[in-house]
Amino acid sequence: MKKRWTLTGLGFLLVAFFAAAPARGDDVDQRIRSLEDELARLKSEQTQVKAEQIQLKKQATAAEAALPNFSYRPGSGVLIESPDKAWSIRASMEAHFRLLFESGLTESGRETGGVMGRRFRPEFYYCVNDCLYEIQMRLDLDGFGTGNGKNSTNTATSSILQRGTVWFHLEKFNPWLPSLYTGMDGEGAISSYRQGSSSTGSQLEYDLLSRNNGFNTGRWGNGFGLNWQDKDLSGIGIPGRIPLFNIVYASIGEGDDGLQSFREQRSVSTYINIEPLAQIKNKWIQGIGLEMGAWFCPNKPNHTPQVTQDIACAELRIRDNGDGGRQTLFRSSVTGSGMTHFLMPGFAWTVGPYRFRAVGGWQRYDGDNSNVQGRVWLFGHDLYIWSPKGFLTGDATTAGSILLGTHFERTDVSCPGPFSGAGISCNNGSTTAVATGPQQFHRDRILLREWDIWYVLMSRMSVGAAVAWYDASNVRQASTLAGANGIQSANNVARNLGCNSSHQTTLKRFGKGCDWTDVSVTWRYQF
Repeated sequence: MKKRWTLTGLGFLLVAFFAAAPARGDDVDQRIRSLEDELARLKSEQTQVKAEQIQLKKQATAAEAALPNFSYRPGSGVLIESPDKAWSIRASMEAHFRLLFESGLTESGRETGGVMGRRFRPEFYYCVNDCLYEIQMRLDLDGFGTGNGKNSTNTATSSILQRGTVWFHLEKFNPWLPSLYTGMDGEGAISSYRQGSSSTGSQLEYDLLSRNNGFNTGRWGNGFGLNWQDKDLSGIGIPGRIPLFNIVYASIGEGDDGLQSFREQRSVSTYINIEPLAQIKNKWIQGIGLEMGAWFCPNKPNHTPQVTQDIACAELRIRDNGDGGRQTLFRSSVTGSGMTHFLMPGFAWTVGPYRFRAVGGWQRYDGDNSNVQGRVWLFGHDLYIWSPKGFLTGDATTAGSILLGTHFERTDVSCPGPFSGAGISCNNGSTTAVATGPQQFHRDRILLREWDIWYVLMSRMSVGAAVAWYDASNVRQASTLAGANGIQSANNVARNLGCNSSHQTTLKRFGKGCDWTDVSVTWRYQF
C-alpha cells in the first residue's frame, strides 16, 4: 500500500513538472525581451547624451570663438581684439623715475636727492574694421613741469594730452600706400639716432639743440601727417628696408593739445630712415642705417594778428638737461621775417651687442635773422657687455643684461652783434637798456659728455645711473649786486649752476665759461 502511494506521488510530480515547463520557458523569454528592451533604451539614451554633449561642445566652441583674444607683448602693452578683428583695444604704459643729484643751488631749483617722474605716460589705441581706422590717445603726466598739465611752480596749467590723433591705415589696401593721421596732437620725426630709444638705449635725453630749438619731439596740432613704416625694398632690387618715412604739414611745436596757434602758416617736416643692407646675411654690414630729417618753419606772420601768435621758431634757446631748475644757457629772439631751416642727418651701425650713432644738426634763419645760427654734433656708443648668456651678449628683453653707454655732443650757437642800439635780438646778459650793462656774449659753445650703465631687471625694465658733464664757453652771470640782475636773481646762471663764486660782482668777467656735473639714477619700464 505504501509502495503504491509512493508511485502515485511520483507521477503527480512528473505531471506537474511537465505542465509547468512551458510556463517557465515563457517567463524566461519575457525576461530576455525585457532586458533587450532595457538595453535598447539605454543605448538610445547614450546616443542622445552623446548628441547633447557634441551640441554643447559646439556651442562652447562657438562661444569661445566669439570671446575677445587677449595678448601681451613687452613694450607694446596688452591687446584685446575681437575674433573677426572688427575692433581692438591696446593699452601700454611708459614710466621713468629719477633720483637726482644736480650741481647748483637749491634756491634755483637744483635737486639733491629728489625723485622726479621723468616719464609717466599711459597710452591707449582704439581700432575698428581690422584697424583700418585707429584713435590714439596718450597722456603726459611727467613731473617737475615737464609734463603738459602744469609748469614746475603750478602757476600755469594746460591740457595733459600728449597725443590725440586719428589714423587711416591706407596700407591695408596697398602696402605702398601711407598711413594718414590728423588730430589735436600729433608727432613729426626728425631723427631716431639723436637719442636711440628712451626705454632701451643708454642716452637719457635728446641733444641740446633739437630738444630746445622748437622742434623737440615734433609735437603739432592743426595739420596732417603721412607715415610709410617698415617697408621691404627687396621688390625693387635693394636688400634692405625703410623703417620710417614721415611727412608732416602742421603747426609743428605750436597749437598742440587742441590749442590754436592763431596763424595760417604751417611748418613742414620730413624724415626718412633707410637700412639698405638689412637683408644681407652679413652681420658686419646688415646693421648700417642712414637717416635724414628736415624742418621748415615760417617765423613771421604775413599780417598783424589781433592775438599773439604761437610761433615755435621765434627764438633760438638752449637749456641744460637738468630735470630740476633747468637753466637757460643761450637765448636769442628772432625778429622780422624769414624761414627757419633745421637739417639733421644721421648714421648708425649695429653689430652684435654694439651700436654706434652719429648725427649732425644745422639751424639757420633767412631774411632779417641770417646771423642767428645753431649747430650740433653727436656721437654715441652702446654696448651690452654681459648677460646670463655670456660676455658681449644681452638685450633689453633679457634679465641680467648689462648695458654700457656714452655719448659726446657739441652745440654751437650765435646771435647778431654788436650789442648796441635798438632791435637787439641776443639777450645773453642785460634784458633792459644797454646802459645797464653790456650784453655778455653773442656766441656759445656747449659740450656735453654722458656716461651710463644699465642693468635689465626684466623684459623692458631696467635700472641705471648716468653722469652728465657740461662745459660752456660762456655762461650768463650777475651784472649788479641788487635788482633784477643781482647775484640772487634767476639771471645769474653761473651761480645757479654752482660753477662760479657768489662774490662775482665786476663786469670784467662777463661771459666767462664754466663746467658742472649732474648725476642721476633712473628706473624705467615700458609695459
